[in-house]
Order: sequence, then C-alpha cells, then structure tokens
Amino acid sequence: MQTVARKQDMIAAETDKRNGASAEKSHAYYQIAGDEENVAESVANDEIDEEESDASTRRRSLPTDSGKVSDKTLLHLMGINAFAFAYGLLIATFGLITLPLESERLWPQKHAFLLAIFLGLCGISQLSGPVAGYFSDRCVHPSGKRSPFLMYGSLIGIPSLYMLRWASEHKNLAVYLVFFLISMLALNVMYVAYSGALTDIVNENQRGTANGLMGAFTVLGASVGFGCFSYFLDLQSGYYFYIWVLTVAVAISLYAYDEVPLDPHMYQAWSGKEIGECYWVDRVGHRDFYLVFVSRTLYYMGISAQTFMLFYFRDIIGSSDPQTDVSYLALCGQLAGAVVCVPMGMLSNRLGRKVLVYISSAIIIATYVMFMFCRTRNAALLAGALYGIGNGTYLSVDYALACDTLPSAENAARYLGIWGVGAFIGTLFGPLLIGPSLILFGDSGNVDEFGMPTYDIDGYIAALVIGCVSIFAGALVVAPIQSAR
Repeated sequence: MQTVARKQDMIAAETDKRNGASAEKSHAYYQIAGDEENVAESVANDEIDEEESDASTRRRSLPTDSGKVSDKTLLHLMGINAFAFAYGLLIATFGLITLPLESERLWPQKHAFLLAIFLGLCGISQLSGPVAGYFSDRCVHPSGKRSPFLMYGSLIGIPSLYMLRWASEHKNLAVYLVFFLISMLALNVMYVAYSGALTDIVNENQRGTANGLMGAFTVLGASVGFGCFSYFLDLQSGYYFYIWVLTVAVAISLYAYDEVPLDPHMYQAWSGKEIGECYWVDRVGHRDFYLVFVSRTLYYMGISAQTFMLFYFRDIIGSSDPQTDVSYLALCGQLAGAVVCVPMGMLSNRLGRKVLVYISSAIIIATYVMFMFCRTRNAALLAGALYGIGNGTYLSVDYALACDTLPSAENAARYLGIWGVGAFIGTLFGPLLIGPSLILFGDSGNVDEFGMPTYDIDGYIAALVIGCVSIFAGALVVAPIQSAR
C-alpha cells in the first residue's frame, strides 16, 4: 500500500509540474528525490525491496500469476495428490460394492430403492462444497487455507466410518443413514480443500500433469479397492480398510502441501448473502464455467448407470458370485483408466481439453451399447476395460477444464465447490431416473433363490439408454466454450 501511495504522489507531482499548477509542491518533491529519473528509480528500488521482504516472510497461497508458483517435482505432485487415491477408493467401492450389499442386508425387499436413496444422500452431501470452498478461500489459519479443512474433515469422517461399521453389524438402518451422510459431508469438504490446493500450489504449466495424476490416483485407488474386496476384504473389514487408507492419504497430502498462510489482516468477514451466492453461476457473465458445470452434471448422470452393475451381473450375466465379478469388472476398468490418465492429461495441453471430452464420451457410449448385448462374463469384462479408458480420458481433463474456465482465481475453492455440485445433481438425478426405469421396464415379478427381485434385460437397456443420452448431451454442451480449447 505504501509503494502504491508513493507512486500516486510521484504521478501527481509530475502532472502538477507540467501544468504549472503547483510549482511549489513540485519543487519540494524534487528537492527530496533529486530529479525525475531518480524519483522513478527510487520508487522502483523500494518496490523491489518491499517485494523481497514480503516474499521472505509470507506469500499468498492463491497467486493469480502462475509464474509465482515454482515447478514441483513429480514426487511432490504425487504427494499432493495422495488424497485422490483415498477419495477414489472410497467413492468407487462404496458405490459399486458396499452400498449395493448394504442395501440388500438393510432392506432386502426394496434394495434397489434403498440404493437410490444412498446415492441421493451422497449427492446431497456435495452441496457442502461451495460453502466449504467459500470459507476456505478466506481462511487465515496459521497452517494455510486448505490444510485445516482437510485435517478437520478427516477428524469427522474417520469416526463416522467406524460408526457405519457398527450400524452395519447391528443392521440399524437409521443410524447407518445418518452417519453415511456425515461421512460423505466430511469427505466432500476434504475434496474441496484438496482441489483448491491444486490451484494454489501447482502452477498453470503443470496443470495438465497434475490433473493427469489426479485422475490416475483416483482410478488407481479404486482399482486397489476393488482388488482388495475381490481377494480378502469382506463387508465388515472393509470399513477398517477405509479408515486406514484415509488416515494415511490425508497425512501424506498434508505433509506435501507447501502452503504459506494468508496475512491475518486480510481476513474478510462472511455474510449470508455471499454464502447464498455460492450456489449461483452467472450464465452470461461466467458462461464458459456454467457450461462446464452443466456438462459435468450430465456426465455424472450418465455414469451413474454403473451403480446397478451388481444387479446386472446377477440377472443378465447369471453370475454365481456377482460381488466378485463386479470387483473384477471395476478392476479392469480402473486399471485401464489409470494407464491413460497421465498421458491424456499431458496430451490435453497440446490438443485441448474439449477434444478429449468428445473422445471419452464416444468411448463410454460405445461401452454402454456393448453392455446391452453382453451375455458372458468375459464380454462384460472387456466392455468394462473399454469403459475405463473412456472414464480415464474424461478424468484427465475434467478438473483442468474447470480451472481453465474459473471466473475468479481468488475464489477458486468456492467455484470448484460449485463445479462439484454438478456431480451432486448428476449423482442425484441419475439414479432417480435409472432406478425407477429399471423397475418399470425390467420387473417381471421373478425372484432369485434368496427371494430377491430380479430384473429383465429390458430394464437394463432402459437404464443404459438414459446413460447414453446423458453422456452425449454432456459432450455437446462443452462445444461452445471459448476460454478453453
């Protein structure tokens, strides 16, 4: 502020001299400074000295100029993205293994409906994202803007996971629903802090690589989770596994975050009006970011069809062990996705983000068509691997596309929270459309040997068609975006 004021005084003095309106003031000013050149040189030197002093004591953790953030080593980028491993493991295995199994245990006669409720709660939890991002952007905690939200979120989420195990063991649906919502809220707050940290401590030149690692760690975590459930984890031990993985991943990411806290004097008081605005994106003023938001919503609506794969293997493939086969399906898909994430992220720096969105959408639609005709386990696993390539391609550019179109770098976490709400809406409305469609078109009144309702192929075709339409629409929406290639 002092250097700015001195600049203004200098400009005013020069203007007065030219106009002859304040010769006495100009004379006094130049007596101190010497002459005009010395004044400019003195001010410039003062600015450099003050900037160097500020850099040695503090720097903002959210610079708007990517050049102010030094390049990170690959190992450092991997440490920053450690949380993505835990996030991918929990979200993927919860959706495809834990929740379907818990639905059958906790409400056997309405398990498809209960699964839709679980996924709806998971989506609702993401409404916390914009508010968490809003407070994170202005946090002046000594450890930085993002670290406190990651740390405190884990302190809530980890005990909630233990309570889920207790509720599952005692078959207490009410307790399970409450702590499932709490654990998902905590996990979403942690994710917002993590995604905000990437914009703060990774410069723009490494954004493609960082996004590729983000996607790779997400699918790699899911792959490890599915592999563990396939070979040695059961439903109850899985909760302990979740707790262990989340604890280790959060510790690594916190260690890797090289945040420097904001100056406490920069604290801005929050207001209810601003919190309400966290859930609003200007369709005209922030058009490109709004289109990214809509596209992500449609994408998550489309991929929510995967949630019913456990039932698909049971009813259509005729699997004797649907849980294991779904684990293999997911493992094939996640490993294929992990292989392509980093190369595709780097490729997006050259080809642009939108091209890879188109490619990923085409691959996933082709996969859904394959699932309509698959009748053997190996064919379904092949389709799953192809799906993984498409999903991995999308994940490699999803976050980078959002960062490229951010309305404000100063409020990155807040807008990334809104971006996350797109996943909430898709995760909510996707199952709410697909679940009833599965029942409407596929329920023939048949039951399996355990008395569970089974569904015909027509129901799964209806679910996959909804997924195809949603994915296709999401790809079309990104076409008009201008601020990103």
